Amino acid sequence: MASLAGKTAVILGASGSANFGSAIARRLAAEGANTVVSARRAEPLTQLASELGGTAVQCDVTREGDIELLFKQALETHGRVDIAVFSAGIHSGVAIADLTAEAIRPTAEISFIGALLFFRYAAEAMRDGGSVITVSSLTARIPGPGLAVYSAARAGIDYATKVAAVEYGERRVRFNSIAAGLIQTDMTDDFFAMQSIIDAHINATPCGRMGTLDDMAEAALFLADERRSGYINGQVLDLAGGQQNGRLPRF
Repeated sequence: MASLAGKTAVILGASGSANFGSAIARRLAAEGANTVVSARRAEPLTQLASELGGTAVQCDVTREGDIELLFKQALETHGRVDIAVFSAGIHSGVAIADLTAEAIRPTAEISFIGALLFFRYAAEAMRDGGSVITVSSLTARIPGPGLAVYSAARAGIDYATKVAAVEYGERRVRFNSIAAGLIQTDMTDDFFAMQSIIDAHINATPCGRMGTLDDMAEAALFLADERRSGYINGQVLDLAGGQQNGRLPRF
């Protein structure tokens, strides 16, 4: 029996052909969940919803009303929301010395403010408890140059999951985050064209390989399923093959 049969999952940030949101949506649908996929771009979103037999809802995460409407439509369509995945984000690589307020705001609006509002409306829609999952990053665990804005936004939300776990505990809504290492997606394709970058990551990863979209999808399924992870709450799951630990160089 499909482990998520009868459950409804809302996945925000699922308009890419090969990104975390779309991979997670496919995995949850394969386990029987009704899927509501959401993003700003309509065409790929509609294609994914058609593939999964799900529902597509356009949502600009910088608009609070869009997030509220996303969960309202999910409830109207399926009568319940059990799983909510926040996978929206944009890459930002600017050194602190070059930062301006204008350079900071887009990432803050999407990855921090948008995520917090997603927490609010997801939890309100979960009338019988549920699981809220945020896709975070290894860069929120290990610092790197040029990543102050991107990493800080992710790290802030990682901590906010702990606060949310406390605030919504009585309503049986769990909050967890997945801190992903470098995995090939639509957004990171350019990095994978440079073998030196890949070799450096593999050398720093005890598992000895790069992560995959399947790794992300399986991690999300684990946190989404009450029977698999019902006693895990307010945690950051490192999905980086051990790279998050850091280590002294080998001689």
